[in-house]
Amino acid sequence: MLDSRMKLFLAPVSIFMLVALVSLALYFAPSAWATWQPATCMPDHCFCEAQRAGFIRQPINAYSNLAFVLVGLLILANARDDWRRGLRANAMQTQRAFPMILGVSTIVIGVGSFFYHASLTFVGQWFDVMGMYLFASFALVYNYLRLRPIRPVMFALAYVVMNAMLGYLIIVNPEMRRQVFTAMIYAILALEALILLIERPRMRTRYLIGAIVSLGIADAIWMLDESGVWCSPTSWLQGHAVWHLGSALAAGLLYLYYRSERGK
Repeated sequence: MLDSRMKLFLAPVSIFMLVALVSLALYFAPSAWATWQPATCMPDHCFCEAQRAGFIRQPINAYSNLAFVLVGLLILANARDDWRRGLRANAMQTQRAFPMILGVSTIVIGVGSFFYHASLTFVGQWFDVMGMYLFASFALVYNYLRLRPIRPVMFALAYVVMNAMLGYLIIVNPEMRRQVFTAMIYAILALEALILLIERPRMRTRYLIGAIVSLGIADAIWMLDESGVWCSPTSWLQGHAVWHLGSALAAGLLYLYYRSERGK
């Protein structure tokens, strides 16, 4: 007999397997993107992987995003287990909306980026970047809440308004998307440093260090891929796909870091 915790985690794994099978089936579908507005990277600056003629234009870069879906589902399952066991040590455990937003935004990153690399369309590009903004903006507002507690309604308002502005920015000035995301990462780290210096919570900092290292390595490999230093268009090993895997790992580690917080 499986214990209750094992049963709890079988659900996200089952959902992930279903998503993976549907995604694999799309590989054999005919292309549907000829009439869509192309992404700003088109026609020949969409990372190293060679473009295929089918429904999935960049299979390796697309399917590597399933890592985000799995991590997001595991975050939701872990949060549900915390609620079931009555764990209430920090905001990530006491407010059900917080891990839900974090888990869902991680899934949105995976689905949006899959769509982007499958289609290489401007709509796909919007969803790809918006997923990253949803995750990063949550970390920004959540870190501010940890430093200066705010009411839930103000948290929700700040999160919604910030993402509405970011979503509009992707449309009117898509070339700024990476600079904006980088600035958000630096702001998250700056707020985290302030929290550690001022509030001095008890945290499992190895999770934060792991997230930073994982994201840093993934980002370096992404730049090597995009610059052509590491580039083999038909290879199964794609630098941008490694970025997806490393970033998904960083997202999971950041959740575990937030979940580990205890008082002074």
